[in-house]
Amino acid sequence: MSCALTPPVQESPQPVTGCVPADLSDTFEDRTVSFHDGAVVCEEPQVQPPLAFPDIMSGVAGSFGEIYASYLEPPAHFFYMAFLTCLGNVLTGRLVVNSELSPEPRFYAVIVGASADDRKSTAIAKTAAFFEEVVPEFSVCHGVGSAEGLQRKLVKSPKVVLFCDEFKAFVSKCKIESSVLLPCVTTLFESDRYEAHTAKSRINIKNAALSILAACTTDTYEMIMDTHFLAIGFPNRLFLVPGHGQRRFSFPNRVSEDEKAMLELHLRRLLDFVGERRELEITENARRLYHEWYMALPQSVHAKRLDTYAMRFMGLLAVNDLKPSIDEETVRKVIALCDWQLQVRRRYDPIDADSVVARLEEKIRRVLQTGPKKRRELSKAVNAHRAGLWMFNMALSNLLAAGQIAESRKTYRFVHD
Repeated sequence: MSCALTPPVQESPQPVTGCVPADLSDTFEDRTVSFHDGAVVCEEPQVQPPLAFPDIMSGVAGSFGEIYASYLEPPAHFFYMAFLTCLGNVLTGRLVVNSELSPEPRFYAVIVGASADDRKSTAIAKTAAFFEEVVPEFSVCHGVGSAEGLQRKLVKSPKVVLFCDEFKAFVSKCKIESSVLLPCVTTLFESDRYEAHTAKSRINIKNAALSILAACTTDTYEMIMDTHFLAIGFPNRLFLVPGHGQRRFSFPNRVSEDEKAMLELHLRRLLDFVGERRELEITENARRLYHEWYMALPQSVHAKRLDTYAMRFMGLLAVNDLKPSIDEETVRKVIALCDWQLQVRRRYDPIDADSVVARLEEKIRRVLQTGPKKRRELSKAVNAHRAGLWMFNMALSNLLAAGQIAESRKTYRFVHD
């Protein structure tokens, strides 16, 4: 029985569920097809909208995002976060927050979106090019295949932004069995040094300031949510920046020279404001506000290192607005940004890590209620290998922190109320 492309006129057109011609099946794959007023209507699959970026963009980073987004198709917050990534690397060693932790303003940003459509690479490429033009000491590494290669780049320039137009290449290199690239980059997130000595190679990185500015698809991000990356804690070192670009300009104009000159002037003014070294104090109201947020952080896999990012963003967002101290307004922006990141991590987690950890916690409690267990016995009893050792360790840490279990001489026991 054949199906015509022009069905009889109906008062209320109904979706067609089985009458698509064979020669159109590829065209309509994964789409909803219906007839309307005698024409074939093809609807794209519904895409879950990204979480709205908080209303915090201001200062030179905000101006950069708004101006470049008015000429190009990536959303403004792609440019904003890319700008902050580059700025944080430039200011490492020059911008100091008055804390014993001495948080550095550099970080690892990964812009997440659909392949090609969201114009991820455009945002990071234009931002990196802008900094290369304006800041002579700005150094970009356009790809790295090994820790040895990264070491050679850091020897030439201690401050480096690792630019990954497609994060998948970096992830693939990290999965090579003999490679130490992953532990090296993971360590350099919070440290300025990394060492690895073998009979055939010697890696000795010192006084390094590494940032990452990368673009990846959701499929690539899911590749790092496996035990290889989770066991070393790499995913929670990444600051994810999802969003959707829109087709607006078939032939984009150049950013006007006046606007570009204005952005350059504001960036130079910011760098002069920081100088060789600027130490920022935090006001009492800002400190109180941050303390309340910090103490209320949920005990979640996805909340790991959000406090680290909050400390790093405080100084960065303050000088971005040319503020001489970290005030309450700055801390509110930081909290909004980190709360947004918590929601992003939860949405983009392909394995629902919080639920996995929660189930392991309950299993551990039940097993220990029957009597104390060595770590190996406990791991076997709850089938930790199924969820992964990282999840098992996280569940143990949560229970220990909550005082529900206790550990002594590598033996765990349940703590009764």
